[in-house]
Amino acid sequence: MFEKILIATDGSEHSERAARAGVELAKLACGTVTALYVVDISKMSHLPDDMLLFSIRDILNREGKEAVSDVEKLAKEAGVAFEKTVKEGNPGEEIIDYAKDAGMSVIVMGSVGRTGLDKFLLGSVAEKVVRNSKVPVLTVPKGAI
Repeated sequence: MFEKILIATDGSEHSERAARAGVELAKLACGTVTALYVVDISKMSHLPDDMLLFSIRDILNREGKEAVSDVEKLAKEAGVAFEKTVKEGNPGEEIIDYAKDAGMSVIVMGSVGRTGLDKFLLGSVAEKVVRNSKVPVLTVPKGAI
């Protein structure tokens, strides 16, 4: 049932907990893990093009590569097959689209993101994914694991 597990990461401590849960699920189900980091380009829309094209975009993409590499380490330690990708766009939309297009069995993500700002129950990206995804979503709460 959980052959293809998408771990949505933002590099935060909370998403690391979710990654551990996703890797463990993959190990138990003999599944594969794909780590996805989405560079939120909406936060850059107000910046001048010359700043956007160079330093900030590069920094955010580098952060994304580090975040998916952290998940890769967990997967390798557990002996789980692994893929990684970094995309640009709206995080909630990109996670939903990627999961659907890639035929994922489940999306695993932290219930709160990098900002640590707790909404009433879920972070804004997690809430969007839970509300709109046709693929099942496993959210890992802040204090779990």
